[in-house]
Amino acid sequence: MTNVYVMEKIPEKIIIPLKQHDGCLCTPLVNKGDMVSMGQKIGECECYDSAAVHSSVCGEVISIEKAANPNGTKVNSVIIKPTEDVECVDFTPVKDVSASKLVDVIKDAGIVEHYGTPTHKVLRPEGKQIDTVLINATSSEWIGGHYDTSAQYASQMIDALKLLMKAAGASKGAVVLRNDDLESINAFDHLRVDGKLLTVAPLMGKRKLSYYFKDMGSDIIVVSQERIYGQKILDLLTYNLTGRRVSFCCDPTDVGVAICGVKSAKALYDAVHEGRPYIETVVSVSGKVNSPKKILVKIGTPFKDVIDACGGYMGDTGKLIANGAVTGVAQYTDDVPVTKMTTSITVLSADEVIRDVSIDCTHCARCVDVCPVDLIPSRITAFADQGRFDECRQMNILNCVECGRCSAVCPSKIHLLQLIRYAKNSIENAYEDLSSKESPANLKLGCGCSGGN
Repeated sequence: MTNVYVMEKIPEKIIIPLKQHDGCLCTPLVNKGDMVSMGQKIGECECYDSAAVHSSVCGEVISIEKAANPNGTKVNSVIIKPTEDVECVDFTPVKDVSASKLVDVIKDAGIVEHYGTPTHKVLRPEGKQIDTVLINATSSEWIGGHYDTSAQYASQMIDALKLLMKAAGASKGAVVLRNDDLESINAFDHLRVDGKLLTVAPLMGKRKLSYYFKDMGSDIIVVSQERIYGQKILDLLTYNLTGRRVSFCCDPTDVGVAICGVKSAKALYDAVHEGRPYIETVVSVSGKVNSPKKILVKIGTPFKDVIDACGGYMGDTGKLIANGAVTGVAQYTDDVPVTKMTTSITVLSADEVIRDVSIDCTHCARCVDVCPVDLIPSRITAFADQGRFDECRQMNILNCVECGRCSAVCPSKIHLLQLIRYAKNSIENAYEDLSSKESPANLKLGCGCSGGN
């Protein structure tokens, strides 16, 4: 595995958002002035679509207030001033746990997918049945945890897959690697699982996972394919691997598939075998820093401290981006904390920041050529900029996986991805029932970021 460095220096403050997922805000369990220990639960989840929050350090709670968050908003957060104490709560491994109890362990450990959904909700969605669990390891940015060897990584992922399958009540599971990640492929190849030797199978042609489950005579397999880019691409990944189509306004769990990341799989392994809650994560730091690296940091660590641990900024900074230069969110401060959804930090110099002014669409159709789900981004975004969200829905905007390829190739420099996100958010906020058509007359039209029709 690529070397993962461990951040040794403790920051002067830790910012723990009480919401690090898509769902309900957690209720704080501490007050200003309280002393907390590493691993102590400080935020309780009171509804099914949330996950508990824990302190990643020992220290004093200096405030509970709204603080900047990498998603661009402000979130109620517990601010902790760390001490040099290393006192932890008692971490108790879980043994011979039932499937239902395992779901509670996942929820209480605060395990969340990097795309924002609490892991227990992915594995046990209300009113649905999961039969297949996938660990998506096709992107190095989503790798989580520190491993001494590649073999240790592979072994822990297989153990974690079994735990995920047990929690979901699923009969089949697969680890999906990237076909050019030779190190991971070699680590999994010929690993012994339940007395059988694994063989990493490259996905070829129109063959789906069902073929490989039968061909290998196993309910647990490892396959490889081209990298799936972007955090919103789960529907397309589901179809590529299983052949099951995910309908509009649905997700893979609606067709019996639970997709988890390496980060959550590692967090579950640690929760079961060590009793540790989700209090640290690996962040890929790249761009204009003096020592780019993958670094294991405590959740709640400000971006500035992470960058300092990577040698600090290299020259003048033009832009700071969380979770990918193409599809991520630009930050207005480096005082935002690393959360469970943080996968990467990218630093751009002033010269690298594109400041081109958008011009009218030339109808070159380059955005259409690169769209992985066969949309017409230029037309959709023209409607989006005019606030014509019904037309956006009719052109299947909800099928957009937000990969950002359209924006990257647009010669007119139109902010296609931002317009699509703007329209999707407006649709979500405007319509309680997405299957019914409602008038958008009460919506504010236009966000002013298009270069033309």
